[in-house]
Amino acid sequence: MKPEKKQVVILGAGYAGLRTALRLERLLKQDLDRRILLIDKFDQHQLKTELHEVAAGRTSLERASIQISKILGNKNIDFVHAEAVNIDFAQRIVTTTRGKIRYDQLVIAFGSETEFFGISGMSKHAFTLTSIEDAKRIRTHIRNMFAQAKDEKDDAKRSPMLRIVVGGGGFTGVELATELIDYMSRLSKEFQIPPNEPELIVVEASENVLPGFDLELVKLAQQVMKSMGITLKLKTACTAADADSIRLKNDEKIPARTLIWTGGVRANDIVAESGLKYGPRSRVVVNPYLESVDHPGVYVIGDNALVTDPVTNRPIAPTAQLALQQAEVASINILAEISETKKVRYIPKVAGQFVSLGDRNAVGWVGKFKVKGFLAWFLKRLTLLRYLYSIGGLELVIPRLVFLFLS
Repeated sequence: MKPEKKQVVILGAGYAGLRTALRLERLLKQDLDRRILLIDKFDQHQLKTELHEVAAGRTSLERASIQISKILGNKNIDFVHAEAVNIDFAQRIVTTTRGKIRYDQLVIAFGSETEFFGISGMSKHAFTLTSIEDAKRIRTHIRNMFAQAKDEKDDAKRSPMLRIVVGGGGFTGVELATELIDYMSRLSKEFQIPPNEPELIVVEASENVLPGFDLELVKLAQQVMKSMGITLKLKTACTAADADSIRLKNDEKIPARTLIWTGGVRANDIVAESGLKYGPRSRVVVNPYLESVDHPGVYVIGDNALVTDPVTNRPIAPTAQLALQQAEVASINILAEISETKKVRYIPKVAGQFVSLGDRNAVGWVGKFKVKGFLAWFLKRLTLLRYLYSIGGLELVIPRLVFLFLS
């Protein structure tokens, strides 16, 4: 009887998980006795860096997601369309909604969950932006609010319908707010609402938006946001939310029918409940090779990994750029484990960062150079195109390249 193939199981088909699967497939090309399984509850790879554009109607649902089957094609990777519900590290078994799957090496690359920091009513009443479905709900809800406001004569009821509050002024909050302000302008024209009535407020607990970003670029971003008509409430924390309002730490109450929370993320619930040693926001403590310190051979990458920056001695941010780097290192180390060769350490390297500020505008930096305006926006789009090429070649790039220049 032929022995069962050994299996590398990858949980999550986001940036980190998908890149790990594709990289491993190339590295293990000659290893016919080993199988790669990629497991995800979605059958599409979602481009989460584009969700703010989907929420504001600038990008279609189709352009922000790609069928996983299209990416994998004839590659030696088996995709399992299922949700992981439990991990038994002792038995090396992952329980999914489609049954149990054993593993020899495991890569945990789930996406993150929204962190509500225990704020009363926030998880119940706020929209979040972590998936295509979230973005679709936000877009539809805001449109419905404007449609209702058109026929509402009572100002006390009409005003909250036209007011959007974004809780959190980090990258997601800023990119979302600067897209939504344009969406609100388009809706105002469509539903014949005076342009001075809709209001968008960003609430941020820190002194500035984009905490940790280059201060000169932060100040520029804030100037752009204010020029757009976005109200910034800085050094102000959210303390409670309900269906019709949000309350701030200074006891101010903002009547609003639309609250979107972008204030933070934490590790996936399955990871938090798995028994692995974890730190702040349930992110798993890993060794320099990105393995769980509890279970060698279990690699944790992306949003769920607690990795400390050797320069700042602080946890690195859960970004797509760093997730892709971690995928490369985890893939190399799995090959090293299989071939009994030396593993490599993960050292985070940020080559640049960009934050979009609406249509064809952005700020950011590359190496030692700061960029702004159209150039920053263009470089940010090139980053996306380069990523698409890395996972699917020109077949994925060309349609989006055409859209980029014709939109």
